[in-house]
Amino acid sequence: MPVAGQRDPDQVHSVLTEWLGRQVAADDVVITNLVVPQASGFSNETFLFDAAWGGEQHALVLRSQPQRHALFPEIDLLEQQYLSMKLLGEHSNVPVARVRWAESDRRWLDAPFFVMDRLDGLVPGDNPPYMVESFVVDMDPATRRAWHSNAIEAMTRVGRVDWQTAGFGHLDKAHHGPLGPEQRRGYFRHYLDWATEGTTHPVVHPAFDQLLATWPDDGDRVELCWGDSRPGNQMFSGTEVIGVFDWEMVSLGNAESDLGWWLFLQRYHTTGVGVPLLDGLLDHDATVAEWERHMGRSARHVEFYEQLAGFQFCLVMIRLAEMMEFPEMAVHNPVAEITCDLIGIPRP
Repeated sequence: MPVAGQRDPDQVHSVLTEWLGRQVAADDVVITNLVVPQASGFSNETFLFDAAWGGEQHALVLRSQPQRHALFPEIDLLEQQYLSMKLLGEHSNVPVARVRWAESDRRWLDAPFFVMDRLDGLVPGDNPPYMVESFVVDMDPATRRAWHSNAIEAMTRVGRVDWQTAGFGHLDKAHHGPLGPEQRRGYFRHYLDWATEGTTHPVVHPAFDQLLATWPDDGDRVELCWGDSRPGNQMFSGTEVIGVFDWEMVSLGNAESDLGWWLFLQRYHTTGVGVPLLDGLLDHDATVAEWERHMGRSARHVEFYEQLAGFQFCLVMIRLAEMMEFPEMAVHNPVAEITCDLIGIPRP
């Protein structure tokens, strides 16, 4: 379910018509089919729409920062998402949609936003979970395995980007410490304090203590990390990945963190919702082996990074619980249960 209901679609239609007319220097802009997708996404408002000007039709997507709710303590939509996609499109083989325009002036939609081309393909959704109902379920096992292998390979393309040459130096968040493990620890300490607002949480605080005690010294690996690495943030044509999106968690660090997040989300979409892994999909060990094959190295700290993914997802759940005004969900949810079991702390 996307972040929705924060803006009146009719108002967005009116504002967008005027704004887009200025971008393309045309007074005949017509916007139709303005909708909010319902399959997935929590952290940004997303609008799909068609636009016509100068006798041509364009299928577009608008993404904006949420007005009221935030899942992350540091949000810069244009630097994290728009710029990441722009740089990847120009300097890598990571498949991303073409970004068109970015707007930082808040007078239009009360928040920054950007517009990109809309790709034509299929996305495995979260609601219902793609392991339960999706085009993936309809595949035969051999096709499903090819689909899954391609999805993992596309994830590893991010970690193989020469981020310095591509211009991702702005992701060095020195205010959290030197680039590497210290910066990651500083960020997550800040995230923990921000999400819990000074209150003690029975899962995330003991989990973070345990993570601090086992944090690997892997500062020799500083790579581009997608952050929200999962099939639900990829678009497919058949078994081929044609789009990688949702870059609000992009960072610099060990690319094993993307593998850890991928594995945790796969665990969540099976164990967490009470369904088995679909026949043909790569299990935990096969996924690690596939990642290692494409990255050309061993995943030395994958257990830690899957635990870190669970901790981070728990922080997201705390924020979602506040967003949905359902305080019990901040503690009692499948994400917290899986995280406790992985890290070895008691379930609340």
